[in-house]
Amino acid sequence: MLYFLPDWEDRLDPNYNFETDTFSRDKSAAYAIDVYAHQIFKKPPYDGILISLAIFKDKINIISDSNGGKHIRQFKSIKEYLRIKEGSKLKVMGDCGAFSYINEDVPPEEYKIDKVSDIYQALDFDYGVSVDHMIPDTIVKNEKKINLTEEQKEERRQLTLINAKEFIEYHKKKNLNFTPIGAVQGYCPESYADSAAKTVEMGYSYIGIGTLVPKSDDEIVKIIRTVIKAISHRKIKLHLFGILRPQKIREFKALGVTSFDSASFLRKSWLRTGRNYFTKDGNWYAAIRIPYAENPVLVKNALREGYSIADIKQMENNALKAIRQYANNKTLDVERVLKAILEYDTLLLREYDGNHHYDKYMKTLVDRPWEKCNCEICKEIGVEVIIFRGANRNKRRGFHNTKVFYECILKNI
Repeated sequence: MLYFLPDWEDRLDPNYNFETDTFSRDKSAAYAIDVYAHQIFKKPPYDGILISLAIFKDKINIISDSNGGKHIRQFKSIKEYLRIKEGSKLKVMGDCGAFSYINEDVPPEEYKIDKVSDIYQALDFDYGVSVDHMIPDTIVKNEKKINLTEEQKEERRQLTLINAKEFIEYHKKKNLNFTPIGAVQGYCPESYADSAAKTVEMGYSYIGIGTLVPKSDDEIVKIIRTVIKAISHRKIKLHLFGILRPQKIREFKALGVTSFDSASFLRKSWLRTGRNYFTKDGNWYAAIRIPYAENPVLVKNALREGYSIADIKQMENNALKAIRQYANNKTLDVERVLKAILEYDTLLLREYDGNHHYDKYMKTLVDRPWEKCNCEICKEIGVEVIIFRGANRNKRRGFHNTKVFYECILKNI
């Protein structure tokens, strides 16, 4: 199976100074200096990148020139923009980012078939996904949750089918170069299967199943089985949008899934308590939280507890000094190191998480997993990769996780 990493400007400063916590460049030079994961590792930890056009709506403009061409930050192709070297095997897939308009009745004007297709073509995407509309159980209108009726769900499914038909017809009419992928939406296994069969009959040789994220593993497997059965008479590639279920990935491949995309291992670096650093033997470790002393939540809580700003800064320095000394000296008393870390950590007052950081942090410190990894990131920055502190550490840890997943799990299936 091919793995695509969704990109949301996930870059980092290659020369960030961890001792002083300072950037090597001004904020205005971030794009010019910062690097992607495939620029850090000798071998990219994915087969391609998924770009949702939704990212360009709010963050980056796609500029049209007088000759009908398009560019992003002066780059005329998506691969140049992503710093993918000429001759690289990395592929780029584009979709509309239907999650960005999930609460709308129909996709916004900027996602018209011709506009989307012309962007895929002009920027040299390898794959372009048809304009779809997700089918969740609930949406939000005026800050209120609304349950979609079966009739409303069917309307979204039919709209996705109409768009898929117009998309491939436009692709054929204009003789476009990218490979079209037909988006498949549904609200039960049978509706997914019907959508898949109709999409394949339109002429697609590559389809992708959407709105799978909120579904259980068993539900996803049942949908895949039903879809595969409905299109078994044709040789079709099948993509799963937005999901990575490690415990089911072998089964997905056996069923006939061709590709998938997910940022799960990247995002866990900073979104999951106790599961932030992944190792090649399949274990997860907690990253040790040493936030910036300027963290507003920490400052508010600390002041309320009677600490001064100077106290907070000293506690921060003590925690950082302790973990760095421990990394350089295996004979240090781990209990004393952990005491300095937890004294500062408790200022975050995470009552909802329970009082079990001691055990998680102790396991991380005793096992020293960063020393056992030979990836470019862990070899370069050492213990800094295990410190939960700012994007330049957290994203590096996420890139490490992605690489370990790709090389030790996916490629061994």
